[in-house]
Amino acid sequence: MLGGNVDQDEGLPGPVVLSLVLLGAMFGMAAPADGGWWPGPAALLALAVQAVHCLPWTTRLRGAWTLAAQLLLASWSGVPGFAAASVLLLVRCRVRWVLFALVVLGAAALAGDGGFRAANGAGNALAQGLTVFALTRLFHLYAELHAARGRLASAQVAQERQRAARDLHAAIGVPLAAVLRLAANGDAAGVAATARRAAARVRAAPEPPRPSSPPDGPMPAVVLPVLIAAHLGYLAVGVVYLTELGLPALQLTSALAALATVTALQVRHSLPRPPGVRPSGYLATWALQCVLAVAVLFGPDGPHPQLLAFAAASALVLLPPAAGWPAFGAAVLAAGTVSGAAAVDVVTIALVCYGLALLTTLVDRVREARRALAELAVARERRRIARDVHDLLGSGLTAVAVTAELAVREPAAGHLPRAAALAERTLAELRAVPADGAELDLDRELASAEALLSAAGITLRRTGSAESTPAAARPLLAAVLREGVTNVLRHSRATECALDLGPAGLRLTNDRPHPGPHTPGRGTPNLTARAAAHHADLSTAATGPDSWTLTLDLAPLPAARTPRSGATRMP
Repeated sequence: MLGGNVDQDEGLPGPVVLSLVLLGAMFGMAAPADGGWWPGPAALLALAVQAVHCLPWTTRLRGAWTLAAQLLLASWSGVPGFAAASVLLLVRCRVRWVLFALVVLGAAALAGDGGFRAANGAGNALAQGLTVFALTRLFHLYAELHAARGRLASAQVAQERQRAARDLHAAIGVPLAAVLRLAANGDAAGVAATARRAAARVRAAPEPPRPSSPPDGPMPAVVLPVLIAAHLGYLAVGVVYLTELGLPALQLTSALAALATVTALQVRHSLPRPPGVRPSGYLATWALQCVLAVAVLFGPDGPHPQLLAFAAASALVLLPPAAGWPAFGAAVLAAGTVSGAAAVDVVTIALVCYGLALLTTLVDRVREARRALAELAVARERRRIARDVHDLLGSGLTAVAVTAELAVREPAAGHLPRAAALAERTLAELRAVPADGAELDLDRELASAEALLSAAGITLRRTGSAESTPAAARPLLAAVLREGVTNVLRHSRATECALDLGPAGLRLTNDRPHPGPHTPGRGTPNLTARAAAHHADLSTAATGPDSWTLTLDLAPLPAARTPRSGATRMP
């Protein structure tokens, strides 16, 4: 799921989940208008106010006046659960739980004098208030995570660059500083030895490891308590309902056991878990829920749709959509054969339970997507830094070492100041690599290559100039030229080189390559990857009995990618 589009397979979007729960609560509890099935104006107004309190893009509309309006509507709308949720969402201090309890008690008083009516009113306000509160918190978290998916990747890349800067300073910066001190003291042999050791470490460095997944914080602490409290509320209402039926002791015990079993299984099915993970034996436990729910619903002592609603919610949570929604529809139809009110209760309770479980899963999925994006970004950054270190800093250190070795053989030829200048250049590139890639200039690399080859006694014949090449390809050409010259110095006994530059690319040929195979490094694969990023082709081959050629064939580059003339940033 995370290899390509990390946002796929998220199921219903967060706004749809929240809207379904709000609609289910309104239709399940609101007082109908004129005895019909459609809720009255007060219920519709309460739904609109609750939407303002729940949706993250309506922050500016909510306030004390919308909370007061929702509290006033509670007695006429028939949905006091909205008022309970609004108190938890808008009141920020601990007193909100006291106000929440008062709203729940008020819902019990509004429901009627009977024990079951009062318990049912309080239980519904408790469950709906807590669930809408938790769903809103989850939906806000989901929206924030979804909107800031790239922020975690950027933060992790920044941390990776800081780590790389520290490591590079220890591995390369310290030796380069030593090179400059030795050069200032005229110790050409020390410069050569120090640069050789540093270059060997750079070129032998392994590919960086796969980054570990960054932490993304726990699920909000409100989820599990709300889940348990809501189900306990439904359980308490069911116990009151069964107790008031006046059933014989054995029958009452059996009914209470069925109620407790189905509710406990529903909690087990709804517990937060990673996406795609289901509780062990879920098909058997769901089947047991269905059997007990149907037995109670169609028993001789009157309808009780709550258990069937739990079974319907479990079908949506546990089964694939192609099977879950038909099972949900079958549960609604089964309840409808008893009464229309029972069918509405099944829809309402099932959507509330399903919404909480589904939105928890959505938050997990978007977190997983953010972690995957961050992991991919860090891995990409590590590969980039490793390539730049090998191709740029490794070649730079090799150039310092070669020039210092020439200074040992020819002390009066002025090679040591040139080695110090190369060390300064490499030190500047060292600082740039962790930031966003070193800046390379093709003209500067041409001058450096000519001076380095000349100092090594290698004649360079050049055709073409930097101006004859595509501007967008010059950083790539500069990197290929630097690595090619380094390979000539390391892997040949060349006396002559030919360099051809032009719109089609670069061709570097040297004579007298070392006979026999040499230990391959990472230079050519790195350059091949750079070339591929520009849709170019890099190849190396023997072009005669005593010559070796490095060729870079450029593809046409879009004009929009052409940078300004002068220094350009490495790809």
